Amino acid sequence: MKLFQLLAISAVFAFSANVFAQAPGQAAKTIKITKITGTVNIMKDGVVVMTLKPGDAIPEITDNKVTFAVVDGTIEIEAGGKKISGATGSNFSVASNAGQVNVALGAGTPVAVKTESGQNVILTANSEVKMINANDKVMISMEKGNSVMTDASGGGTQTVQAGQTMTVSAMPMIAAPVMPMMKPVVVEPLVIVPPATTVIPTIEIVQAVCGVSSSSPDCMH
Repeated sequence: MKLFQLLAISAVFAFSANVFAQAPGQAAKTIKITKITGTVNIMKDGVVVMTLKPGDAIPEITDNKVTFAVVDGTIEIEAGGKKISGATGSNFSVASNAGQVNVALGAGTPVAVKTESGQNVILTANSEVKMINANDKVMISMEKGNSVMTDASGGGTQTVQAGQTMTVSAMPMIAAPVMPMMKPVVVEPLVIVPPATTVIPTIEIVQAVCGVSSSSPDCMH
């Protein structure tokens, strides 16, 4: 009995070593956990290989297919340039290999998959989506079930059913630069002041003398 228990423990340990990186030089990771806010079981072929809680060190995953069961809280994952988000009750698998990402959701809370350009594919229960990158495009193919797809702004909602395929850009969205507000230029009205009338003093003096004496030579007409 003890021998059986030791063999079982050894098998689980070896299984875990295939899922998580144990030393430098192992296969490059294709699936990365970027955020966790609750309790999540990481599974492989139906076996729980690790339980993560807030504050735990996040392991590097080297396997190209892993299943996540969110007990409570949320988890965010990156795979092949896509961002996958699950919440309490989500039980989903992620497979990533050679420009292709598959996300399959069992029964449970919907899972959101965001493409490089910001489109969101929200999987409903018992559904699977395949995304293939080629020539700056992402081909989104519903393999099973259905999903709700929105554009980068959260609008343009449409339902994608099993067998349907969509193609979107694989180029990341670049936010337009915010131009600084320019103060309006106030143009002051142009005021033209006419020049003062110039009066020659000698003319005024001659007019005054003529008013006193008309016999002055200057008063001759």
